[in-house]
Amino acid sequence: MKTKAIVLAILAALCVAAPFLLTGFWVRLITFTFMFAVLASALNIIAGFTGYAAFGNMVFFGVGAYTTAVLMTKLGFSYPPALACSAAVAVVVAIVLGILLLRLKGHYFALGTLGAAEAMKYIVENMTGITGGGQGITVPPLRGNPAMINTFFYFMMFGLLIIIVVVVWRLSKNRLGYAFKAIRANEEAAGVMGIDTTRYKITAWALSALFTGITGSVYAYWFTYIDAPTVFDVMWVVKMFVIILIGGAGTVFGPVIGAFILETISELVWSRFINLHLGILGLIIILVVLFMPR
Repeated sequence: MKTKAIVLAILAALCVAAPFLLTGFWVRLITFTFMFAVLASALNIIAGFTGYAAFGNMVFFGVGAYTTAVLMTKLGFSYPPALACSAAVAVVVAIVLGILLLRLKGHYFALGTLGAAEAMKYIVENMTGITGGGQGITVPPLRGNPAMINTFFYFMMFGLLIIIVVVVWRLSKNRLGYAFKAIRANEEAAGVMGIDTTRYKITAWALSALFTGITGSVYAYWFTYIDAPTVFDVMWVVKMFVIILIGGAGTVFGPVIGAFILETISELVWSRFINLHLGILGLIIILVVLFMPR
């Protein structure tokens, strides 16, 4: 335990020092890695701990991004209250969708969440007067020099990662997390034992949506321009599932390890095999499923 704490402290110190030692390219790459680690950790709460494959989790990312964009652009909000509203809206959407969809199981639930994400994408695309429709929406940018802006968002994502890792670690040790794991192991048996499975499943999805929505908000402010096909892209969820598979579903640090492995491989493959990198990444996914089924 002591050794693990020392290793974590060293890694944290390296992460804090990184933006002051590395070029802008590497800072942005690590920021992206942090972002996918947060998204995968959030998905891990509903998929890894609770056992529900939420392939539509990007609905919360998109809702968080668009809530921030609309509030800042149309209503003149500053970023902090827009961020808080994005988190709240994502949680409310998760609760509503949870009431509707969490009665489904297995493939039916996965398809239902995919349908919800696609439906939300088309709703946003058709709200032209509010969201900009197919043209997307531009968020008021953070002012400052590029290096300062890169560093700011680096620490935003790094801070989010630390928070969600602590939350997931606490989940792995407390009663709420044990209830999630009981549902994953055998939902009927969990219900017989007195666990209100519907309430706990909604809680798990709302907690997952909270961090996913916040990440979407940070992404919108970071990139300053968003459109529905990007922030509701289901392929990002596929990537998150691969990250969880590589690192270990239902574990605390698995999504973080998986994100760093996959992003490193992606960068190496993309830089050397521009036309083949998607095929190579697909092969990696197949190998993970075949040789690391657990």
